[in-house]
Amino acid sequence: MTDLSNSAKERGLPAPPPPPRRAGTPRFHGRTALVTAVIAVLAAGGGYAIARGTAGSPAAAASPPAAASPPPAAASPAISATGGGNPGTSMGGGAGSSGFSSSSLAQSIGQQAGTAMAGLAPQTVSLAQTRTLGDQVPAGAILDRASNTITFTASSVSFTVVAVPPGGPDMTFRVAGLTDPAIVVPHDAQVTVQFINGDNDEAHAWMIADEQPPFSFYQPKTPAIPGAFSGLIGDPTASGQGASTVTFQAGPAGTYQYICPMPGHAQMGMHGAFIVR
Repeated sequence: MTDLSNSAKERGLPAPPPPPRRAGTPRFHGRTALVTAVIAVLAAGGGYAIARGTAGSPAAAASPPAAASPPPAAASPAISATGGGNPGTSMGGGAGSSGFSSSSLAQSIGQQAGTAMAGLAPQTVSLAQTRTLGDQVPAGAILDRASNTITFTASSVSFTVVAVPPGGPDMTFRVAGLTDPAIVVPHDAQVTVQFINGDNDEAHAWMIADEQPPFSFYQPKTPAIPGAFSGLIGDPTASGQGASTVTFQAGPAGTYQYICPMPGHAQMGMHGAFIVR
């Protein structure tokens, strides 16, 4: 093969420019590192370590560091947040009003995290049970379907939350057959939440946050109410859908949001009001 650079040099001509780098190549390692960091933070918060890393990166297990800073706006094209316009759910706006937003990046992170965390959940639930529990009305619950609200009045509260329920809307939660309902509980009530990831190919979690919509791409990794965090649940295995159960005391009084803290998921619709009275 002729060396064009040397040939040009011998003739006194400038060397030809190097071939252009393929679009997207510089971002690969940055995206892989981002996915690894997100999984490490959320998994550590859930109290269990990662046995497998993301593609092209070593396995990671660490104490939760500070929340990752959003990448610069140029790192990915801005895309308006999407999701189902369900009653009781307030959607974030476009990238300009709700921070860095990219549904493709959010799904990529979720899929890689789902693969990395598959089989590591504390519990498993069959797909049939997942459907049943997602529609089951909890004991003591008062449902108002018109306002998409579930109200509890007892001092002990228990319910199941299914992320991306089988056959249901993508990027939503289901509780008692409702999509992203407002949940009202008494102050100081003991709340037990069974969280099931119904998604086949993305990791999700359930957490109570102080933030209100419109949401940013990145969310805090520490719950606003101590203990109100399911931990990150990955893809299902032959044993069933991954699940975990958490118990916490509701308070102080106020209006919170339960969200999926995976990057971009709250922006895309995975949130609902959690009201402590």
